[in-house]
Amino acid sequence: MENRKAELIETLLPKDTNSYGNIFGGVIMSIMDKTAGVVCWRYARKRVVTACAHRIDFYTPINVGEVVYSRATIIHVGRSSMEVELEVEVENVTDGSTRRAASGLFTMVAVDENWHTSPVPQWQPVTEEEIEKWREVEKRRKGA
Repeated sequence: MENRKAELIETLLPKDTNSYGNIFGGVIMSIMDKTAGVVCWRYARKRVVTACAHRIDFYTPINVGEVVYSRATIIHVGRSSMEVELEVEVENVTDGSTRRAASGLFTMVAVDENWHTSPVPQWQPVTEEEIEKWREVEKRRKGA
């Protein structure tokens, strides 16, 4: 797997549920944050912190016993920051069905041992899809 992508797989327990029996949104947000951290940690090869969760969208409830797949891709790299696109999919292992459960966009920042920002390896998009996502981040950063 290239170092701009990561996937975490988790199953959740009754302690992770709300009074309706669905997984708390905050638990899913935590898994997404962890996945973003892992991909950026592996990419930068240094400590990273969450700077911002720009967007988190939930599409369907997640039930106890389903398998949660959280996938992260770095879509933009700055001097010390990395923009991460996240997708969460769930699988009902009993019948094999899967569905999209959530998505998000996070900014992670590399820091040194004194918690100051630290440069990360540069990356430039190549494919049309990568270029389009890079441009979307640039546009958002410019406030357009």
